[in-house]
Amino acid sequence: MPRRWRRARKVLWGFDEGQRAILVPAAAQVPALRAVVERAQPHGEIAGLWVLRATIEELDSMYRLVEELTDATRSRRRIDILDGLRMSLCTSMDGF
Repeated sequence: MPRRWRRARKVLWGFDEGQRAILVPAAAQVPALRAVVERAQPHGEIAGLWVLRATIEELDSMYRLVEELTDATRSRRRIDILDGLRMSLCTSMDGF
């Protein structure tokens, strides 16, 4: 019996310009994460918002990167931005 490949379900995720400024260089060295960030497109109606469709697995990997970035920084402003990223990733992964 042939194996049937299921396509991984994709969910919507978005981030703003400030978050993108952190994500682009952070994901640059990880090809799979760089591909996720590069798929983002500017939202057609909301200036400064970038959106994409990604699998839960991709977002989970992105979440781990954001956690590592949070652990490696002392800047309160940067931590606030990263906390916002974590919240948006959780919302997208959990479907709320």
